[in-house]
Amino acid sequence: MTTEWIDLQINGYGGIDFNSAGLTVDMVKSVTRRLAADGTAAYLPTFVTGDPDVACANLRAISEARRTDAECRERILGVHLEGPFISPELGAVGSHPIEWVHAPDLALFDRYQEAADGAVRLVTVAAEIDGMPAFVKELVSRGITVSLGHQMAATPAEIEPCIAAGATAFTHLGNGIPNMIPRHDNIVMTALAEDRASVMFIPDGHHLPDTMLKVYCRAVPITRLVAVSDAQYPAGMPPGEYEVCGAHARLEPNGLLWNPARNCLVGATTPMAAMMRLLRERLGLSDAELEAIGRDNPLRLIRAG
Repeated sequence: MTTEWIDLQINGYGGIDFNSAGLTVDMVKSVTRRLAADGTAAYLPTFVTGDPDVACANLRAISEARRTDAECRERILGVHLEGPFISPELGAVGSHPIEWVHAPDLALFDRYQEAADGAVRLVTVAAEIDGMPAFVKELVSRGITVSLGHQMAATPAEIEPCIAAGATAFTHLGNGIPNMIPRHDNIVMTALAEDRASVMFIPDGHHLPDTMLKVYCRAVPITRLVAVSDAQYPAGMPPGEYEVCGAHARLEPNGLLWNPARNCLVGATTPMAAMMRLLRERLGLSDAELEAIGRDNPLRLIRAG
């Protein structure tokens, strides 16, 4: 089985946070090398909703690392913006700071893209926000992959215009949504039934129960499943208390990373290689299926393979 996994959602790793002020080129190099040592061959540094000044400064550090370091250039495939164009509602916003959530805004996106030197390749947006289909259409016209996520209760009628506009994925399906959703017309069912989009999911043993993982793998063709880690910077660090997305978080001994105040998960700490082992052990997936989910499909989704 391959050890060259591709991860489209890395917020940080080994104590280094892409979303905190002060990111340096050396920090980017350190994350890249540690991920490679742990089996993640290439990845997208992921920026959640936050202060645009901090994000842009950090995007420039990543751009500089890619420009000056051959390994970073090879392994950093681009950037994932997971926000700020998402729902501000509790349950959908997750651990993202509500005060920085923003309506669709091409000028703000252009600011991020300029800081990244054109490296933004994946953007997560909430379908239910006013003006989102036109925003999606414009991003797609620029060659950017758009995924739908962090939505309060996006209905099929709200999802359809964004899919028609070119959105081609759902971000960490089953997470970043309220605990209580309509039993029939809900985002999980809509995504599983949508033949035009891939399903990104976090198979770390915490974000989704095994029953849900099994349903995903039965309902969605293997060619449209994309595993992501959603790793936060405490990944690879000892259990304890941390600050994630500007709020208190607790890393439990079993790897669960959560925000006790909001009672929500705040990303994950399990690297891709460990998640692939989990999918093999608990679902019995073959080497070929795992390589599709953890390597081939992610590359195809962002048009890198």
